[in-house]
Amino acid sequence: MIRKSCRAATLSLAVLTGIMLAGQGSQAATLGGSLQAWGNGRSGQLGNGQAANSDLPVTVTLPTAVTVVAVATGGKHSLALTSTGQVLAWGNNSEGELGDGTNSNSAVPVPVHLPNKVVVTAIAAGDDDSMAVTSTGKVYAWGTNEYGELGDGSKQSTNTPVAVRLPKGTKVVAIGTSYNYSVALTVGGHVLTWGSNGSGQLGTGFAKASEIPVRVNLPKGIKITAIANGGYHCLALTSTGQIMAWGDGGFGQLGDGKTKSVFSPVRVRLPKLPAGVKIAAIGAGSQHSVALTSAGEVLAWGRGDFGQLGDGSTKKRDLPTQVRIPAGDHVTAISAGGGFSLALTSSGQELAWGHNQVAQLGDGSLRNSDVPVVVLIPAGLIAVKLPTGPTTRHSLVIVQQTPA
Repeated sequence: MIRKSCRAATLSLAVLTGIMLAGQGSQAATLGGSLQAWGNGRSGQLGNGQAANSDLPVTVTLPTAVTVVAVATGGKHSLALTSTGQVLAWGNNSEGELGDGTNSNSAVPVPVHLPNKVVVTAIAAGDDDSMAVTSTGKVYAWGTNEYGELGDGSKQSTNTPVAVRLPKGTKVVAIGTSYNYSVALTVGGHVLTWGSNGSGQLGTGFAKASEIPVRVNLPKGIKITAIANGGYHCLALTSTGQIMAWGDGGFGQLGDGKTKSVFSPVRVRLPKLPAGVKIAAIGAGSQHSVALTSAGEVLAWGRGDFGQLGDGSTKKRDLPTQVRIPAGDHVTAISAGGGFSLALTSSGQELAWGHNQVAQLGDGSLRNSDVPVVVLIPAGLIAVKLPTGPTTRHSLVIVQQTPA
């Protein structure tokens, strides 16, 4: 299998919106507002009508009267979910990842051509493909399909959404997509995967790829409550607060104390947590992983040469290490991208660490950082939601106005 290189995130977005829902991938908006973007915009992914970079936030040109409630980013494209359950897309479209029936780039948001009466509840964007979950638990996908990552039983790319061939009776609540495979969490707590399987990222116990969803070979009796997919590896959070991992482990990103790939899930070797403290959330970057505890602390493991583990070093780790969150900060959400990581604090401050070649840390510099630095969110706004993007070239943060 030919791998795409580890990508550093080069675009950040901010959405002025309201209170978050509990469900992954969507938020309820009580405010109208603007979508802000900065960083690499050469494919129009900043959505401001320009195809140029910007080192300061610019306003995305949203259609009149549209309220955005969730966002997602791919390698060179962006998605937004509206309060009416529709999807907008902009940026690169060479593989049809905008889903508007064309293969032309767009520097402003365009509507994705979903079937009539479909209401979307969650979105995800891969390197050059996109996905959406509907209110009925169905999944649609569009864009590149070289490895069967659209899950429709073919390898035919498409510039309009097609239905993923889910097993009969299956309802999906969360999704993820990456360079060459996709993953979904079902209502019953099972995990489905499809696409390439060269590193074991499908988690079936076998090396065979699949153009339709197959069930991950999890231990009997385990129920999954959250998923996170990285470049070529996956994480799954269990109902008991454990983490299972599978796929590429070459940099220790599976957290099992080894640096080799596995084709069936293994348990992440978490440190002993204080009484009453559990893992609350997980995230996966291209070649590293992160986890948030219920006490507001962050763990990281895997590749660390850009400082993406945030432990003050540039070493890889095959076991979870503690991120050096500033004293007094309580983290409420985490995310991981291609060589960098993000965290949201209870005060609405966003932290970032890792690769910073084109200012993707948002701290006004081009220096990598092996410890968290403060993202320079515009005055008057506070962060309220981070993205769940795995290996893309974008950073996202939903913000709202600072309380008076």
